[in-house]
Amino acid sequence: MKSLLSVLFLSTFFILSCQSSSKKSVDPATFDPSQQNLRHGFTVFTGPKRTLIGVNDTDSIEKGRKLFERHCSSCHGENGKGDGPVAQKLGLKPANLAAMARSFPNHYLVIQINQGRGDMPVWQDMLSSEQVWNLSNYIQTLQTKKSK
Repeated sequence: MKSLLSVLFLSTFFILSCQSSSKKSVDPATFDPSQQNLRHGFTVFTGPKRTLIGVNDTDSIEKGRKLFERHCSSCHGENGKGDGPVAQKLGLKPANLAAMARSFPNHYLVIQINQGRGDMPVWQDMLSSEQVWNLSNYIQTLQTKKSK
């Protein structure tokens, strides 16, 4: 019995050590983590790549601008920098939308608008899906403007 276990252990060790361990080099500029395969065939899904959906839709952007002025600028400021007149009174400083979300996918904005965070209210019951996307499209234009 002992010799059978030893043979089985050595065979398993030998087979595992003979497997190819060739790892592909990754170019960080083109690496997409949503395509990264993990052990046992699992794939990491981080959501869609960041795109500027609707940024060229001037009607959507204008509607989003009006919504931003009405509902968001008091905390996030006129340019989305988190410096609105109410910002000083909040426990946490509002996000600098002009800088923060450059590194986040555009759907992240929709989630944050709908669900809120910290002192930010939940908007999903007050704004329609179309209004949230219009607002998201406008915020994306803030992100593409150069900081003054």
